[in-house]
Amino acid sequence: MYSVHLSRGAQKELLALQKKDARRIRAALNDLAALENPQSCVKKLKGHEHVPLYSYRIGTYRAILTIDNGILVIFVITIDHRGTVYRNI
Repeated sequence: MYSVHLSRGAQKELLALQKKDARRIRAALNDLAALENPQSCVKKLKGHEHVPLYSYRIGTYRAILTIDNGILVIFVITIDHRGTVYRNI
């Protein structure tokens, strides 16, 4: 099982959301961490080959994250609405 770590920015973005959306996003990230191969449920973003970034779809929100298979960690960089999340990375 993977562990989920949120960046400081992702924590702030999660706190700014409505409570029901924040709960749904946390539950979805925990479900992703419980998978044996979480890379099967995420989309790899182009242009980030040195440190691969992935997008995880949670309703109308997207979580931009990295996955480290060596130490079983999912590091969430940002969480935002699908219309604006890709402008910030």
